[in-house]
Amino acid sequence: MDDEANRPIKALLTMDDIVTALQKDGERGVTAIAETIDRPASIVHDYLSTLQQLGYVVQNEDNGAYELSFRYLELGGSVRDDVTLYNVAKPEVNALAEKTSSEFVTLSVEQNGMCVALDVVQNDLSISYDFTDGTHFHMHASAVGKAFLAQYSDNRVTEILDRHGMPAHTENTVTERDELEERFERIRESGVSFDHEEYRMGMASVSTVIKDSTGGVLGGLSITGPAHRLREPDVEEEFRKELLSARNIIELNYSSSDGTS
Repeated sequence: MDDEANRPIKALLTMDDIVTALQKDGERGVTAIAETIDRPASIVHDYLSTLQQLGYVVQNEDNGAYELSFRYLELGGSVRDDVTLYNVAKPEVNALAEKTSSEFVTLSVEQNGMCVALDVVQNDLSISYDFTDGTHFHMHASAVGKAFLAQYSDNRVTEILDRHGMPAHTENTVTERDELEERFERIRESGVSFDHEEYRMGMASVSTVIKDSTGGVLGGLSITGPAHRLREPDVEEEFRKELLSARNIIELNYSSSDGTS
Protein backbone atom coordinates (compact mmCIF):
# COMPACT_ATOMS: atom_id res chain seq x y z
CA MET A 1 0.00 0.00 0.00
CA ASP A 2 1.30 3.41 -0.98
CA ASP A 3 0.64 6.25 1.47
CA GLU A 4 1.62 8.94 -1.07
CA ALA A 5 -1.33 10.95 -2.39
CA ASN A 6 -1.64 11.18 -6.16
CA ARG A 7 -2.04 14.96 -6.01
CA PRO A 8 -1.11 16.11 -2.48
CA ILE A 9 -2.60 19.42 -1.34
CA LYS A 10 0.37 21.61 -0.41
CA ALA A 11 -1.64 23.67 2.08
CA LEU A 12 -2.40 20.57 4.13
CA LEU A 13 1.24 19.51 4.02
CA THR A 14 2.28 22.92 5.33
CA MET A 15 -0.34 22.74 8.08
CA ASP A 16 0.96 19.32 9.07
CA ASP A 17 4.53 20.68 9.23
CA ILE A 18 3.36 23.45 11.57
CA VAL A 19 1.38 21.13 13.82
CA THR A 20 4.28 18.66 13.95
CA ALA A 21 6.71 21.44 14.88
CA LEU A 22 4.45 22.52 17.74
CA GLN A 23 4.05 18.93 18.86
CA LYS A 24 7.80 18.33 18.99
CA ASP A 25 8.98 21.68 20.31
CA GLY A 26 6.05 22.92 22.35
CA GLU A 27 5.15 26.60 22.51
CA ARG A 28 6.83 28.50 19.70
CA GLY A 29 6.68 31.91 18.08
CA VAL A 30 5.95 32.53 14.41
CA THR A 31 9.59 33.17 13.49
CA ALA A 32 10.86 30.03 15.24
CA ILE A 33 8.27 27.87 13.51
CA ALA A 34 9.00 29.49 10.14
CA GLU A 35 12.70 28.67 10.55
CA THR A 36 11.94 25.10 11.55
CA ILE A 37 9.77 24.36 8.51
CA ASP A 38 11.62 26.71 6.15
CA ARG A 39 8.61 28.80 5.15
CA PRO A 40 8.10 32.61 5.18
CA ALA A 41 6.96 33.97 8.53
CA SER A 42 4.02 35.76 6.90
CA ILE A 43 2.66 32.48 5.54
CA VAL A 44 3.17 30.69 8.85
CA HIS A 45 1.32 33.49 10.62
CA ASP A 46 -1.66 33.09 8.27
CA TYR A 47 -1.80 29.35 8.97
CA LEU A 48 -1.54 29.86 12.72
CA SER A 49 -4.29 32.49 12.67
CA THR A 50 -6.55 30.09 10.82
CA LEU A 51 -5.74 27.20 13.15
CA GLN A 52 -6.43 29.49 16.10
CA GLN A 53 -9.78 30.46 14.61
CA LEU A 54 -10.65 26.77 14.23
CA GLY A 55 -9.59 26.04 17.81
CA TYR A 56 -6.58 23.86 17.05
CA VAL A 57 -3.94 26.21 18.48
CA VAL A 58 -3.98 28.81 21.23
CA GLN A 59 -1.83 31.92 21.58
CA ASN A 60 -0.04 32.98 24.74
CA GLU A 61 -1.22 36.51 25.47
CA ASP A 62 2.03 37.39 27.24
CA ASN A 63 4.59 36.48 24.56
CA GLY A 64 2.49 35.86 21.46
CA ALA A 65 3.74 32.29 21.05
CA TYR A 66 1.48 29.46 19.90
CA GLU A 67 0.84 25.95 21.17
CA LEU A 68 -1.50 23.09 20.32
CA SER A 69 -4.91 23.21 21.99
CA PHE A 70 -6.79 20.48 23.82
CA ARG A 71 -8.94 20.12 20.71
CA TYR A 72 -6.61 17.29 19.67
CA LEU A 73 -7.24 15.56 23.00
CA GLU A 74 -10.97 15.80 22.36
CA LEU A 75 -10.63 14.33 18.87
CA GLY A 76 -8.20 11.61 19.91
CA GLY A 77 -10.30 10.64 22.91
CA SER A 78 -13.41 10.40 20.77
CA VAL A 79 -11.65 8.15 18.25
CA ARG A 80 -10.25 5.92 21.00
CA ASP A 81 -13.58 5.62 22.80
CA ASP A 82 -15.07 4.17 19.63
CA VAL A 83 -12.55 1.31 19.59
CA THR A 84 -14.09 -1.84 21.02
CA LEU A 85 -10.72 -3.28 22.03
CA TYR A 86 -9.95 -0.24 24.18
CA ASN A 87 -13.23 -0.47 26.06
CA VAL A 88 -12.99 -4.22 26.54
CA ALA A 89 -9.31 -4.18 27.59
CA LYS A 90 -9.39 -1.10 29.85
CA PRO A 91 -10.33 -2.93 33.08
CA GLU A 92 -7.58 -5.51 32.57
CA VAL A 93 -5.00 -2.84 31.68
CA ASN A 94 -5.82 -1.04 34.93
CA ALA A 95 -5.77 -4.26 36.94
CA LEU A 96 -2.43 -5.28 35.46
CA ALA A 97 -0.93 -1.86 36.24
CA GLU A 98 -1.97 -2.25 39.87
CA LYS A 99 0.08 -5.44 40.09
CA THR A 100 3.30 -3.76 38.92
CA SER A 101 5.60 -1.51 40.89
CA SER A 102 7.75 0.86 38.82
CA GLU A 103 6.46 -0.40 35.46
CA PHE A 104 3.71 0.82 33.16
CA VAL A 105 1.20 -1.16 31.09
CA THR A 106 0.41 -0.34 27.48
CA LEU A 107 -2.38 -1.41 25.16
CA SER A 108 -1.15 -0.92 21.59
CA VAL A 109 -2.49 -1.34 18.09
CA GLU A 110 -0.85 -1.29 14.67
CA GLN A 111 -1.79 1.42 12.24
CA ASN A 112 -0.15 1.99 8.85
CA GLY A 113 2.84 -0.12 9.83
CA MET A 114 3.56 1.67 13.12
CA CYS A 115 2.64 0.80 16.69
CA VAL A 116 0.33 3.24 18.44
CA ALA A 117 -0.07 3.36 22.22
CA LEU A 118 -3.85 3.30 22.71
CA ASP A 119 -3.70 3.31 26.51
CA VAL A 120 -0.76 3.78 28.89
CA VAL A 121 -1.34 3.21 32.61
CA GLN A 122 1.22 3.57 35.39
CA ASN A 123 0.20 2.84 38.97
CA ASP A 124 3.38 4.02 40.74
CA LEU A 125 4.49 7.43 39.48
CA SER A 126 7.85 7.38 41.27
CA ILE A 127 9.56 6.95 37.87
CA SER A 128 8.64 9.28 35.01
CA TYR A 129 8.52 7.78 31.52
CA ASP A 130 8.36 9.82 28.33
CA PHE A 131 5.70 7.53 26.86
CA THR A 132 2.05 8.52 26.63
CA ASP A 133 -1.25 7.70 24.96
CA GLY A 134 -0.94 8.25 21.23
CA THR A 135 2.80 7.63 21.04
CA HIS A 136 3.78 6.15 17.66
CA PHE A 137 6.82 3.88 17.51
CA HIS A 138 8.59 1.51 15.11
CA MET A 139 7.57 -2.12 15.21
CA HIS A 140 11.01 -3.72 14.85
CA ALA A 141 12.39 -1.91 17.91
CA SER A 142 9.64 -2.78 20.38
CA ALA A 143 8.42 -5.92 22.10
CA VAL A 144 4.83 -5.43 21.00
CA GLY A 145 5.86 -4.55 17.44
CA LYS A 146 7.88 -7.73 17.12
CA ALA A 147 4.95 -9.67 18.55
CA PHE A 148 2.75 -8.18 15.82
CA LEU A 149 5.26 -8.89 13.06
CA ALA A 150 5.67 -12.50 14.19
CA GLN A 151 1.96 -13.04 13.40
CA TYR A 152 2.00 -11.35 10.00
CA SER A 153 2.64 -12.87 6.59
CA ASP A 154 6.04 -12.43 4.95
CA ASN A 155 4.52 -10.01 2.45
CA ARG A 156 3.04 -7.87 5.20
CA VAL A 157 6.34 -7.82 7.11
CA THR A 158 8.20 -6.81 3.95
CA GLU A 159 5.66 -4.06 3.26
CA ILE A 160 6.06 -2.58 6.75
CA LEU A 161 9.85 -2.79 6.87
CA ASP A 162 10.24 -1.36 3.38
CA ARG A 163 7.97 1.55 4.24
CA HIS A 164 9.42 2.50 7.61
CA GLY A 165 12.88 0.95 7.54
CA MET A 166 14.67 -0.45 10.59
CA PRO A 167 16.35 2.57 12.18
CA ALA A 168 18.51 2.05 15.26
CA HIS A 169 16.90 3.59 18.32
CA THR A 170 19.70 2.30 20.56
CA GLU A 171 22.83 0.22 20.14
CA ASN A 172 20.70 -2.85 20.92
CA THR A 173 18.08 -2.31 18.20
CA VAL A 174 17.89 -5.10 15.63
CA THR A 175 18.49 -3.46 12.26
CA GLU A 176 18.86 -6.55 10.06
CA ARG A 177 15.78 -8.37 8.81
CA ASP A 178 17.35 -11.84 9.02
CA GLU A 179 18.14 -11.35 12.69
CA LEU A 180 14.65 -10.01 13.33
CA GLU A 181 12.98 -12.97 11.63
CA GLU A 182 15.05 -15.40 13.69
CA ARG A 183 13.15 -14.16 16.74
CA PHE A 184 9.71 -14.69 15.26
CA GLU A 185 9.57 -18.45 15.81
CA ARG A 186 10.52 -18.07 19.49
CA ILE A 187 7.81 -15.43 19.87
CA ARG A 188 5.21 -17.70 18.29
CA GLU A 189 6.20 -20.64 20.48
CA SER A 190 6.35 -18.73 23.78
CA GLY A 191 3.48 -16.35 23.15
CA VAL A 192 5.52 -13.39 24.37
CA SER A 193 8.08 -11.00 22.96
CA PHE A 194 10.84 -9.03 24.67
CA ASP A 195 12.58 -5.71 24.17
CA HIS A 196 15.81 -5.41 26.12
CA GLU A 197 16.79 -1.75 25.73
CA GLU A 198 16.09 -1.87 21.98
CA TYR A 199 13.64 1.04 21.95
CA ARG A 200 15.22 3.11 24.71
CA MET A 201 18.27 2.55 26.90
CA GLY A 202 17.37 1.69 30.46
CA MET A 203 13.94 0.35 29.48
CA ALA A 204 12.76 -3.19 28.81
CA SER A 205 9.40 -4.68 27.87
CA VAL A 206 7.56 -7.96 27.66
CA SER A 207 4.53 -8.14 25.39
CA THR A 208 1.91 -10.43 23.90
CA VAL A 209 -0.67 -10.08 21.14
CA ILE A 210 -4.43 -10.03 21.56
CA LYS A 211 -6.42 -11.94 18.92
CA ASP A 212 -10.05 -12.24 17.93
CA SER A 213 -11.94 -15.51 17.61
CA THR A 214 -10.65 -16.02 14.05
CA GLY A 215 -7.00 -15.59 15.02
CA GLY A 216 -6.74 -12.07 13.66
CA VAL A 217 -4.46 -9.68 15.56
CA LEU A 218 -6.40 -6.99 17.41
CA GLY A 219 -3.64 -5.39 19.44
CA GLY A 220 -0.92 -6.01 21.96
CA LEU A 221 -0.42 -5.79 25.71
CA SER A 222 2.91 -4.82 27.25
CA ILE A 223 4.60 -4.30 30.59
CA THR A 224 7.53 -1.87 30.40
CA GLY A 225 9.92 -0.73 33.08
CA PRO A 226 13.52 -0.41 34.24
CA ALA A 227 15.74 -2.83 32.33
CA HIS A 228 17.45 -4.10 35.48
CA ARG A 229 14.08 -5.24 36.87
CA LEU A 230 13.20 -7.34 33.85
CA ARG A 231 16.63 -8.98 33.92
CA GLU A 232 15.55 -10.74 37.10
CA PRO A 233 14.24 -14.19 36.06
CA ASP A 234 11.52 -14.22 38.73
CA VAL A 235 10.21 -10.82 37.68
CA GLU A 236 10.29 -11.70 33.98
CA GLU A 237 8.38 -14.94 34.60
CA GLU A 238 5.83 -13.20 36.82
CA PHE A 239 5.17 -10.56 34.18
CA ARG A 240 4.89 -13.20 31.47
CA LYS A 241 2.22 -15.09 33.43
CA GLU A 242 0.31 -11.92 34.31
CA LEU A 243 0.34 -10.76 30.68
CA LEU A 244 -0.93 -14.05 29.32
CA SER A 245 -3.65 -14.21 31.96
CA ALA A 246 -4.80 -10.65 31.17
CA ARG A 247 -4.68 -11.40 27.45
CA ASN A 248 -6.88 -14.47 27.88
CA ILE A 249 -9.50 -12.46 29.79
CA ILE A 250 -9.48 -9.68 27.19
CA GLU A 251 -9.87 -12.15 24.32
CA LEU A 252 -12.74 -13.90 26.12
CA ASN A 253 -14.53 -10.63 26.86
CA TYR A 254 -13.92 -9.37 23.33
CA SER A 255 -15.48 -12.50 21.83
CA SER A 256 -18.49 -11.90 24.08
CA SER A 257 -18.85 -8.34 22.79
CA ASP A 258 -20.02 -7.41 19.32
CA GLY A 259 -16.38 -7.44 18.16
CA THR A 260 -16.60 -4.26 16.11
CA SER A 261 -14.59 -1.09 16.36
